Amino acid sequence: MTTTTQLNPFACGWFQVDYSDQLRRGEVRPFQAFDREFVLWRDEDGNPHLMDAFCRHLGTHLGYGGRVQGNRIQCPFHGWCFDGSGACAEIPYSPEARLENRGLGTLPLVERNGLLFAWWHPHGKAPDYALPVIDECQDSQWSRYYRHAWTVPTVWYEIQENIVDSTHFHYLHGVNSLAEVKRCDGDGPILDVDIHHQFKTPDGVCPGFIQTTLYGPYFALVRFRIGDLAEILFIDGITVRGERELELNFSLMARLSGVQSPDMSLELVNEAIRQVSEDVPIWRHKARWERPSLAAGDGPIMKFRRWAAQFTPIAGKTTANPLELIHV
Repeated sequence: MTTTTQLNPFACGWFQVDYSDQLRRGEVRPFQAFDREFVLWRDEDGNPHLMDAFCRHLGTHLGYGGRVQGNRIQCPFHGWCFDGSGACAEIPYSPEARLENRGLGTLPLVERNGLLFAWWHPHGKAPDYALPVIDECQDSQWSRYYRHAWTVPTVWYEIQENIVDSTHFHYLHGVNSLAEVKRCDGDGPILDVDIHHQFKTPDGVCPGFIQTTLYGPYFALVRFRIGDLAEILFIDGITVRGERELELNFSLMARLSGVQSPDMSLELVNEAIRQVSEDVPIWRHKARWERPSLAAGDGPIMKFRRWAAQFTPIAGKTTANPLELIHV
């Protein structure tokens, strides 16, 4: 009997939290990921923070009614204050109280390329790789982000496996030719994939490529170019909400200068969104075989799975609480 894989759906890595411009100074909001509750807030100096949601006092959720006081967040119930490191900084009605061991766990958070990403590890280990700086974000040849998100009842590895599933581009998405995989090389947490296609365009069939670099399980940087006609670049960012629920976020930029057809670059943005929208029903209903019955031409699916396994050290739901292991 064929069985499904037991990979941990809560892989370790950098995951998307939000866009930078969606979190204002002084804003506090609840945030859910990995079947856990967090509080996301930005202090008055402009620094973002993601930490355990529940006050150590009586368990109040700081995401509902918590207030930013300078560079601290204050519990709405009894006024306990916590700084950006998660340490308890003040109990206003009990100034002589010891503050040690009353703090909240925090997750490492970076703000880069106009996005907020946080680090998750089931055992609370520190980040062991960095996310890239994308020069195109500051380049006037490129558009601002076009944003699109899908909520899908699936697991992260189903989403990212599509990157190396070269044949489905032809049969599901209607790409003119069967793809040719030029490269699929892993180096620790980084995976580089280069897939070439023949695309139908108003000028006839034109060669092009989709080049992807995965930085861990939840961040992929994708460059999609068709000859000298058009080019887009986008971030595929995943937020895992639960064991079978995630958000897939696309942040897409179109090249508007330095290509022959900027309008086609804008059309490629819509094409990328269209293709993923076609993938969603597949992800929603498919099974995952531990030993799939593959055929020549399927693409380096098993190579991807071997690379992906490094991020899922435990099968099933983790019992470790990383927030209790990262106290500052």
